[in-house]
Amino acid sequence: MARQPENVRKNNNFASADFGSPAQWHEHELTHVRLGRVTGKVFLKATLGLTGMETSFGVLPPGRSVPFLHAHKQNEELYVVLSGEGEMQVDGEVIPLRAGTAVRIAPAGVRCLRATGAEPMAYLVVQAKADSLERFTTEDGLVPDRPPQW
Repeated sequence: MARQPENVRKNNNFASADFGSPAQWHEHELTHVRLGRVTGKVFLKATLGLTGMETSFGVLPPGRSVPFLHAHKQNEELYVVLSGEGEMQVDGEVIPLRAGTAVRIAPAGVRCLRATGAEPMAYLVVQAKADSLERFTTEDGLVPDRPPQW
């Protein structure tokens, strides 16, 4: 049976869930329209009620590749490698990946990734509409007049 998020909590201003450690991500599965059952990938939008982005965790076993190239209609993607090593191909250019590597890809960029190291490659992907970020960091931050409660 596929792994399900645990400790799901929702309130007016937050939602949280435990998707397991990267070593457990291979236990998640989804049904892909072309590929059927896919393991090692979990999307967070439905569980957390995301409204301005889609985010996913993924893990590729050593020597394994995402089995297709893809692009997007309007969403850029940010890939952040959390552990392991690999390569990403964007428009035919190969980018080496290792823990700590971040790659932003425009919607039209044709992309794919694979794990090349001896260990699984765990990664995070954030998708958001390109050119939609209006405020960020301190421009968008508010600091209430009260301390944290811990």
